[in-house]
Amino acid sequence: MTPLVSVVIPMTRYELELDEALLSVFQQKEHDYEIVLVNNHALPGVLSVAEKWHLKHPDRVRIVTEPIPGAVSARNKGILASRGEFIAFLDSDDRMKPDRLSLQLSAIRQDPDITLVGSWKDEISPDGEVIGKDSAPQIPRWASILFGKTERWQRDPFYEPQTSTFLIRASAIQKAGMFDSRFDPFWLEDTDFSFRMYEKGRVVIVPQSLVEYRVHPKADSIRRIFDFGLILKHDVFFSILKEKYYLKDNPDSRSAFLKLKSRWLRETGIKMLAYQNGERYGKELIQKSLALNPSDLQSWEAFLRSRFIRSFYPRAFGIKGPIDAVLPEYVDDAWVSNLFSLDR
Repeated sequence: MTPLVSVVIPMTRYELELDEALLSVFQQKEHDYEIVLVNNHALPGVLSVAEKWHLKHPDRVRIVTEPIPGAVSARNKGILASRGEFIAFLDSDDRMKPDRLSLQLSAIRQDPDITLVGSWKDEISPDGEVIGKDSAPQIPRWASILFGKTERWQRDPFYEPQTSTFLIRASAIQKAGMFDSRFDPFWLEDTDFSFRMYEKGRVVIVPQSLVEYRVHPKADSIRRIFDFGLILKHDVFFSILKEKYYLKDNPDSRSAFLKLKSRWLRETGIKMLAYQNGERYGKELIQKSLALNPSDLQSWEAFLRSRFIRSFYPRAFGIKGPIDAVLPEYVDDAWVSNLFSLDR
């Protein structure tokens, strides 16, 4: 039988956490669902957990395999394998609260124009203890810069939900497309996807914590912040936004894109200062940021802090570090010059 909801859970690591995630789905008040587990190079112990649940509940739990590693490929495989009218995502180290599906289904059924429903979330520690409650999605700064003056934004701004809170109409995915493979293996794929849902309809947030989101150790978070892949994906996302909106239907688009470019150049420059060989490019990008938007006090602050001696990086920017890494070999003058380009 066709289920109402397909719960898609990509799995790679997190053996014990996957067991908790699956248990949380089986504790849902809404019972009309299937679970699609996506084997994305899962560790043997993770596969054992998945197979245990499949053998126990073969009518509800299915395992599919995606050989291409990455969050984009794994989630797209789960979407293609889903049979439900709605699709809910859950990362394998997160947990649902018992009324998640029922409350989100109630919300999305209120209006056929709603494409995606998110929710607030609680944060839990690596060992599963609650460390923060009722964290609400925020309006991303890039979106308010580009669209804050538009008529749509004034009545219905975009609040970006966390991926494990997504409940989506399968029909909306057909219209807007799946996760963009340019973001594989990860970084900003969820931002791009949820914003495309916003472009095609309404993104609604249930003002209640319905998911427990696992926060990993701070050292891991710092490494993620300075992952060079994040810079690359920001450049991809900037190109996508430029193609859709630059100098189109909005008289303020040029100034808005220059402000966004300034902001992302500044943030990228600060990150580059943390690399062993990134000082020259970091300073250059911060200076370009200031030239693009000389009224931005944050850029002035970054410019002044970048004048500190090298031993102060990245502590001068309030970031604990530094990271033990060098810039990729392809980063040269031409690459830096073309970052967040509005010309190409």
